[in-house]
Amino acid sequence: MDKGFQYVAEKIKHLAAVPGCYLMKDQEGEVFYVGKAKNLKARLKSYFHGQDSRIFVQYLEAILFDLEVLVVRNDIEALLLERELIKKHQPRFNIMLKDDKNYILLKLKRPKLAGRKRERFPRLEIVRKTKKDGARYFGPYPGAQNLRTTVELINKYFKLRTCPDQVIENRVRPCIQYQIGRCPAPCVYEVDDYGQEVENVDLFLSGQHQEIKERLEKKMWQLSQTEQYEAAALVRNQLKAIKTSLTSQVVREVNRERNQDIIGFARMGPEVMIVQILIRKGAWHHSHTYGFSQQPMPSNEALCSFVDQVYGGGRDIPHEILLPLPVADDLSALSALLKEQCGRAVRIYAPHRGKYKRLIEIANSNAELALNDRIKNNDAHDQALLALKDKLGLGMKPVRIECIDISLIQGKEPYGSLVAFKNGVPDKSGYRTYSIKSVSGMDDFAMIREVVGRRLKRCENEPLPDLMLIDGGKGQLNAALKAVEDANIVIDKDHFYLAGIAKARTLKEASVLTKTVSHSDERLFIPNEPEPLILKAHTFERYLVERIRDEAHRFALKAHQRGRKKRTLDSELLQAPGIGPKKALALLRHFGSIKKLKDANSDEIAYVAKISKEKAQALLVFLGS
Repeated sequence: MDKGFQYVAEKIKHLAAVPGCYLMKDQEGEVFYVGKAKNLKARLKSYFHGQDSRIFVQYLEAILFDLEVLVVRNDIEALLLERELIKKHQPRFNIMLKDDKNYILLKLKRPKLAGRKRERFPRLEIVRKTKKDGARYFGPYPGAQNLRTTVELINKYFKLRTCPDQVIENRVRPCIQYQIGRCPAPCVYEVDDYGQEVENVDLFLSGQHQEIKERLEKKMWQLSQTEQYEAAALVRNQLKAIKTSLTSQVVREVNRERNQDIIGFARMGPEVMIVQILIRKGAWHHSHTYGFSQQPMPSNEALCSFVDQVYGGGRDIPHEILLPLPVADDLSALSALLKEQCGRAVRIYAPHRGKYKRLIEIANSNAELALNDRIKNNDAHDQALLALKDKLGLGMKPVRIECIDISLIQGKEPYGSLVAFKNGVPDKSGYRTYSIKSVSGMDDFAMIREVVGRRLKRCENEPLPDLMLIDGGKGQLNAALKAVEDANIVIDKDHFYLAGIAKARTLKEASVLTKTVSHSDERLFIPNEPEPLILKAHTFERYLVERIRDEAHRFALKAHQRGRKKRTLDSELLQAPGIGPKKALALLRHFGSIKKLKDANSDEIAYVAKISKEKAQALLVFLGS
């Protein structure tokens, strides 16, 4: 399809509901508008349904020729990225930003054991510059108003003072913040655990949520055991605040002193998409998208070839090149060549953790978005179905495919699951779960036979699929064939066919020196054939089969977890102090679930369970509500 207004309208239909930025371009490729959204799909659809009153929107059909989308992790990152893009492109329909004065910081001093009150009881401050004063600085963050709201939230649950330094030194009686329980009044009283609260805020802003969560949970239980329920409830509220903590921003995670290129990678069989994000002086400068078709080579080799070709010319070489996965070859030679060309060291590596790993995740998300758009335009799903048809020798294209899997842990609570794909994409209306009824122990073959038999009994209401895949090897396939025979259904390659998916096997180490482990190819077992069909890596047919099997695994595990959770609801209640079997049963009958019980108030719980209000409050604390 040629680019233009209708092309963009069709492109928007296939976007995901994710945060990010979008760049509207005219026929000359000039960016005339940059926007951001928490939900890209919903925001962009509004332009096509008369839901935007801005003047330029009425001319979109005449001037909009192409649309570029950049995905990030949250709306804060979208805001920061939007500002960088507006500064770079200066689109005519955007308000221009003049400088970076709106990037602000949070400052937290460390309490001193002796000295003036302002030093012993520090507060959390909003500042615009850092100083060498021994304080901790967090940020920068966009939007002073939103950040002040966050500071109020922190002060509410962690109870640091909010009054200025000159006030705390001269106040003689507590203010209203003390009266409403939001400040311990260090201006008047001695507060023993104030330093602990400052440390908790430090952990909170540093993103060390797990450590502070464990610390607060321990404190909550200690207070609960000594029947200090109101204090325990306050700690519980602190734990809730952790869940809505400040998120990382892109500007915090890049190095403002060094230029970096972040590489994202996505693939669907032989279809490969690579995104190159250019970070210059800490700002998202630009991004390039590269699409490749019919690339059967391994992902790391494809990435290595890309790096060689893009950076071998020696133009615009950054200080660092961050890769989404380790490449097949040693890049030390390329690093030496780039150093010779640009006169400084160039580091090329794949980060495994930390802030740079999170940047790789953003780049990968953008690569996946671009790949999905390419697949839609290239009919890649249809190509995958045709490739699988040829591999199995079917007489028809397998438009509808179902896959059956069994999930059990240590031979207990077995579940069967069935997932359905139509035209290469999941059809969740056809998903089913089966609680195993006729099999005891760990007889996987018998479980497969039962689940397949129960599925075939519904063929009058739910037509048979073109292809049914069984997760397992030859034994599982034979069990499924027996169920088909029991149902008096004929298998043929023109209407209904079966195949078993055998996982790749781990082979011996390929090299003693490198310790790399090689794997066999994926295999498909088919009826009346002793040897399986080999599914070569990075082919459409293998991608499709692996995707269907992985979805069956995910759905089976989810069904198993739901079953276990349902059976353990009452046992969770029975562990609560003062709740026996009768009270637990009464609560479950009345509220229906633990989730609804957590949302109830203590008066209603006390009435239903016939317990005191104090015990009802203790139960809510126990359940973590």
